[in-house]
Amino acid sequence: MAGWKSAAPWLAGALAMLLAGRAQAEPDRSLFFQELDLAVAFPSGVTLAASYTPTFGFWERRLDVGLGARFTAFRGGSGYVFPNGNADQINAGASDTFTVHDPSSYALNLMFVLSVRIVAGLEVGVNIDVIGVGFGPSVLGTYQGATPGVSGPAAASPTTFNFLLLGKNDRGQLDSELFAAYWFEHWGVRAGISHMSTEYTLARPGDAGNTVFRAPATRFVASVGYRF
Repeated sequence: MAGWKSAAPWLAGALAMLLAGRAQAEPDRSLFFQELDLAVAFPSGVTLAASYTPTFGFWERRLDVGLGARFTAFRGGSGYVFPNGNADQINAGASDTFTVHDPSSYALNLMFVLSVRIVAGLEVGVNIDVIGVGFGPSVLGTYQGATPGVSGPAAASPTTFNFLLLGKNDRGQLDSELFAAYWFEHWGVRAGISHMSTEYTLARPGDAGNTVFRAPATRFVASVGYRF
């Protein structure tokens, strides 16, 4: 009995250390936090993205909602094809295209984020660009249209105004992600699917006066994040 009494303080100390270790291993549950994130998406070109998101937590951080900013850099491969991006003309069956070799463009957008905590540090969520600006170098590509005499070399620039209108009506360069993440206190890793549209505006109109050409792509995305 004396042995148990002498061992009790040691057992209590070990239990306290174990509980402290588990508490430190748990993700931060502050009701307001900020998140920095670096992501890469591929194939069908490569997208690099950096984002900053102030976020509020609800219901003991089981639901997190944030509104932040995302900078995206896109690089396509050789002979990257941009289909007609005019919603009305797409619905009418337009098939004209604009092809660019090794396109590169950038976007800075306001981003909405929502995530749900499943258990411990495991979360699933979605984020989507809402509005912003696009920019990048002008390019000389090849326009292929149905109207005789219009096809051939054509100059274009990344569309400067990005706006989420859903589906074919979207404008500019917009990214969205569906993901699963796991957080180890302040640091986390994330993986999922990215769907991004990249858009060019021609310097001179093509068929039916259209100047907008957009290429949507679905890619695998992986990232690392930090919360504070």
